[in-house]
Amino acid sequence: MFSFLNQFTKFEKFILLILIAIYIHNLFLDVMAVDAAQYASISAEMAKTNSYLEVKQFGTDYLDKPPLLFWLSSISITLFGVSNLAYKLPSFILLLFSLYAIYRFCILYYDTKVAKNAVLIFATTQSFFLMTNDVRTDALLTSSVIISCWLFTEYFINGKIKNLILASVFIGLAMLAKGPIGIVSILFPIGIHLFYKKQWKQIISFQWILVILIVALLLFPMSYGLYHQFDLQPEKITNGVKGQKGLYFYYWLQSFGRITGENIWNNNTPWHFFIGTSLWDFFPWFFPLIFALYYKTKQLFFEKKKSTEIISFVGFTCLFFFLSLSKYKLPHYVFVTFPFAAILVADYWSHISLKEIKKWVLVNISLGYIVLLLLIIYPILFFKENYLIVLPLIILQTTILFILKNKSENLILKYISPILVLNLFMSFVFYPKLLTFQSDAMAAKWLKKNHPSERIAIYNKPSHLFNFYSQNPFTNVITKEELQNFYGKTWLYVNEEERTEIKTMNCKIISEEAFEQYRITILKLNFLLDSKRKNVLNYRYLIQIER
Repeated sequence: MFSFLNQFTKFEKFILLILIAIYIHNLFLDVMAVDAAQYASISAEMAKTNSYLEVKQFGTDYLDKPPLLFWLSSISITLFGVSNLAYKLPSFILLLFSLYAIYRFCILYYDTKVAKNAVLIFATTQSFFLMTNDVRTDALLTSSVIISCWLFTEYFINGKIKNLILASVFIGLAMLAKGPIGIVSILFPIGIHLFYKKQWKQIISFQWILVILIVALLLFPMSYGLYHQFDLQPEKITNGVKGQKGLYFYYWLQSFGRITGENIWNNNTPWHFFIGTSLWDFFPWFFPLIFALYYKTKQLFFEKKKSTEIISFVGFTCLFFFLSLSKYKLPHYVFVTFPFAAILVADYWSHISLKEIKKWVLVNISLGYIVLLLLIIYPILFFKENYLIVLPLIILQTTILFILKNKSENLILKYISPILVLNLFMSFVFYPKLLTFQSDAMAAKWLKKNHPSERIAIYNKPSHLFNFYSQNPFTNVITKEELQNFYGKTWLYVNEEERTEIKTMNCKIISEEAFEQYRITILKLNFLLDSKRKNVLNYRYLIQIER
């Protein structure tokens, strides 16, 4: 499997090593609220209760995302203990496998240069870095889709039944990762490709019966659990709906209901929402992607010579369009299209002249100056205590921009250097500092370190982050009424208003620790600026009380 790395030059391997170092460091960073924290907490709870067929959060029914992420992460947590690494590791392994799949897919239709560039392009997109850090269901979906597409094409070209079986397995995994969008993301581009190539025997074949059987077999445990947890208990109220049918929710409402309007989730995003978010998520390759789409469209519809494959074109354009129809959109929803986009850009890159490539490098060098400026002003305006950590990155980016600027053999490095240096900065400097403002996680880790066996309760409402990092069997939620009838000694996790309220309840506060709180997934300038940060920070407290 790793023999494909022999095709990369020493310089390209060096770039891959830097990327791997960033990815691995991301695995050890704290999970972020809200989604990743929720999924990590559910995975840890599943590992503790062994309730794999009926997914629970805080002991109550959970009906939203399919269970693959929870299953894999809970197994990892069982093996390695509750930690950031254990939660993120299964998704990361599949992401690495997706890079191999992209290479193998491209080799079937293009040359080695395109295959290598496609790997480097996808591996250096901002979305890939995000998927190794803020782990949600998208890493598993994105990986499963491109792996299945590769295996299907291997089967259609070489006819090996094992490839068909494995491709079917990854359809099942894609659906277990994020629902019916998994099968659509695979069979739609594959089917259009077969029509384009007029491979009628492949379209009308008994092989699809085997595919259906394998996928149905993989989906059976989840379907069985949903049926018993929800369909057989119509008296249950789930997500505010009485008698919510689990199978209907999973196979229709959660995915297609967002397009038809049956699903109540609607964040009023415009149809072009993903175009704007992709500018960052597919950075630094977004603008080359626009030209690649033009090049591929011209090749497909205005030239007599047929394209070698249209899986990548359909996989990106059609899925991007379908996802844009959803009435509820978040930036990471289109990550599944980016492996296809990387292949399109790599193909385009191979057909333009060295002069044109140098123009693209020149464009990206300007971004390199922006990154250098960011590194310089960061310890001055933002987090001043990190100056010595940022200094090596300033030297590195300056070296790339000025000392290596006349070396033509370093075109690749000069183009992707902004994203490399930026993510070295974000992984090793920015995120470690930013994550200290997640008070739920910081308080839980402080308590685990200093008072691991003492009783702890969260006041009024549960917290996924606190639950994941405290690992304390006494952690529960206590209401005001319950606290008034409580006698003894316990730690309470409270906000500022709750802390004031408790002081009026005849409770003796023995000890107190304060933690800074800010919603780090929605960053604003007033928070980033060191001079204004105190004005927007909230505080949460661990207080030890006795009654």
